[in-house]
Amino acid sequence: MRNKMNLDVIAETNEEKNIEQYINMLHKSKEVKIFLEEMQAESKKRNVYKFRSRIKDVNSAIRTHRINKKGLDDVRDYVGISFITNTEEEIYPIIDYLKEKLPNGDFVDFIAEENIYSPLVYIKWVPPLGYNILAKEPMIPNQKSVPIEVRVCSKEAYISEQSAYYSIQKNDKTGLPIEEKQHLRDLAQHISYKLALLNIRQLSINERERHTIELNNIIDNNFDFINSHKELVIDAILDMGRLIYKCEHDDEISVAEKVLSQKDIDDIDDKIKLIFSNNLDVIKIFDKNITNNVFNAIKEMRNIDYRDIKNEVLNN
Repeated sequence: MRNKMNLDVIAETNEEKNIEQYINMLHKSKEVKIFLEEMQAESKKRNVYKFRSRIKDVNSAIRTHRINKKGLDDVRDYVGISFITNTEEEIYPIIDYLKEKLPNGDFVDFIAEENIYSPLVYIKWVPPLGYNILAKEPMIPNQKSVPIEVRVCSKEAYISEQSAYYSIQKNDKTGLPIEEKQHLRDLAQHISYKLALLNIRQLSINERERHTIELNNIIDNNFDFINSHKELVIDAILDMGRLIYKCEHDDEISVAEKVLSQKDIDDIDDKIKLIFSNNLDVIKIFDKNITNNVFNAIKEMRNIDYRDIKNEVLNN
């Protein structure tokens, strides 16, 4: 999937130059590298679905600074880590480990669904179901403490967060004020989360009915706002379908992507998204039949071999 962010950013002010210098130092830091390797080793012990880590890109850091007006002392996520689990239950042992590793961190529990889904009209973006840990670790001698953000969440939460994050939150082409963009991202994330749950997890009849009702309530209570930004929300749902497919073919795709260029990966992602879109009744996407609509499109997508998609893209 091609990044929707404008990455042509050059440090201009003294604060931006300080940010650039600090980020470059983090990328070269032996201590940060060792810390991330320790986190990855722990993820393998825990048999997590996926482990992700990154040191923030300079362009992204400056871009975020211009939006939020936060200086170096206020930043919380120059080092980002994600533990993505198969179930919510697998989250807790990782949290116990992190509490030992980051004893001074701020641990925020978002696992209880009522924290996410009430009230239905959202004011503030909330991270996906799971834990969010914010810490500052003095791991680099004679330098500022390193701001670290760790997210521990389930697969469905990861899919919904990623789909809304890149389609809306990090999409520079929306032209929306920051508060409106966050509100829209929040709604798209919650719609995607419910759809991911309904299409990935083994649910009882009662659970399926409850999640379907809650999904329809989210859409009904925010229908005018969602409809006024329909294309962006649909794009988030399409990304959700792409991510579900990639999660279900993760082993095969991970091996393939090691030898592919970024352009090839982007082209394949776009193709997966297009296949999902072609099987989706986009015109009726937000009616009461959204659950079956998405379910049928994902079912069709599951019948397509990843190798066929990859070969078609690479041969064109």
